[in-house]
Amino acid sequence: MHVANGRTASGWWEMVSRPPVESLRGLVRRYTGYREDATAAVRRREVPTGSVSLILSFGPRIRVVAPSLIELGSFVAPIGTTWAITEYTGTQYGLEIRMSPLGATALLGVPMDSLAGTEVELSDVLGREADLLIERLAETAGWAARFDLLDVVLPARTARGRTPSPVAAYAWRRLRETNGRVPIGTLVDELGCSHRYLLNQFRAHVGVGPKQLAVILRCQQAMRLLERRDGQHVADIAMRCGYCDEAHLDRDFRQLVGVTPGQWHTEFRLDAPELAEH
Repeated sequence: MHVANGRTASGWWEMVSRPPVESLRGLVRRYTGYREDATAAVRRREVPTGSVSLILSFGPRIRVVAPSLIELGSFVAPIGTTWAITEYTGTQYGLEIRMSPLGATALLGVPMDSLAGTEVELSDVLGREADLLIERLAETAGWAARFDLLDVVLPARTARGRTPSPVAAYAWRRLRETNGRVPIGTLVDELGCSHRYLLNQFRAHVGVGPKQLAVILRCQQAMRLLERRDGQHVADIAMRCGYCDEAHLDRDFRQLVGVTPGQWHTEFRLDAPELAEH
């Protein structure tokens, strides 16, 4: 189990994470428990990651202030295609389940394209089952015990859920392996199916089209390289991520993140808190 905590100008935070039980590997990436206490308003830029997140909240609701104004408690965050700004003051307390869209398909039992475009309250998808799980987790003492509970509940839920499409699963894996650099035509040839069939299967089980996911994965790789702070030029990073020039990376970055790569690098550096890891 990995524990990280730190202080910022506005308060204190702690995050505790652990991989799931072996039977969930490939479907669920990790569990992360979090608790934050802020004396002033905290705003965060949330960007597409290529993953689906389930947020199980034990505390106050969180506000999304851009691109639209909504308040959320426990919710599903499907793969998005643009950025959002969240805001809170006081305490945030809960647990995130980060999973692949194929895992979310199995766990939630609904087509992922039915959730595309916006966050959805978890109870609207799972009904009373979501409320009961959140209550059990909140009443369980300690993050390790909560993660153990998820290791029991989630395999049972996915076993009776929606089986991912083999076509979507193959395309998803190839795009992840290549950071979005495998051409869609290559996927069609490798799968021996039509472009339309791949597109329909992929959207139903991932939530976005393969080209949209490829852009997200390339920009995610660029973000990781920018966060290394090792002096690489943005033009070099663009080439490493499969772009023909910096301008094309800049275009996709603005759409997904809302700022240029250079602005992201500065924003990330200024927001990075002091860490104490155990």
